[in-house]
Amino acid sequence: METLFLVLLSILCYVIAGTIHELGHVLTGLYMGFKFELFVVGPFGLKRNSEDRIVFYFEKKISLWGGISATSPVDVSQDNYKKFSRILLGGPMFSIVSGIIIFPLGILSDGKVLSILGAMLISMGVMCLMPLRNGAFYTDGGRWLRMNRNESTKAVEVSIWNLVQNSTINQSCADLNMGDITLLVNDPDVRTKYVGHYYAYYYYKDNMQTKGQAIEKNELEKLKNQVTKQMVSIYRLD
Repeated sequence: METLFLVLLSILCYVIAGTIHELGHVLTGLYMGFKFELFVVGPFGLKRNSEDRIVFYFEKKISLWGGISATSPVDVSQDNYKKFSRILLGGPMFSIVSGIIIFPLGILSDGKVLSILGAMLISMGVMCLMPLRNGAFYTDGGRWLRMNRNESTKAVEVSIWNLVQNSTINQSCADLNMGDITLLVNDPDVRTKYVGHYYAYYYYKDNMQTKGQAIEKNELEKLKNQVTKQMVSIYRLD
């Protein structure tokens, strides 16, 4: 019974730790002037809908249950790239600082919940700062390094950011820069190629170029089995 209690307690603390981590990303984004878009922990989520209202919903994609959040810029600006790189670090830093505060309180009060939660927060923050790749995405620290310190990957990250920023703000892919798309499509990393073909598909779709749209859909089908199911789920065609 005690073992079961500890397992359930650990699961609860993991969910809380994930919530705090994602909250760090969101709060940093809001501080940077971005607007709220998405917050998911477990099957529960908040999102901005097509009517520009924030609504509660149940997330059906299990691949997102580990936690994901998003804020978006309100206008196109070169400064947004730097702001986004800071938002990446907001989650792990918020986790670490929260853990440093909570863990000693758990030790001093002999409280299992606070002790486990504090340890998880610190561990989660440190792990997310390490330059690793987990499935479809890099860790926050890994993405930050790719965006700021690694010249060979910076161009790719700038292109991805340009595509995300413009498609989000304009609510259309019709005016995307084909140079950014081409850079991704020609990247040796198959996952980057997949993202490039995804935006190419919507570029042709929104410009009503059915031939190009069909070609890109075929390319995505060919790459489908070479990327993670999580990536296919996230970059899913309408």
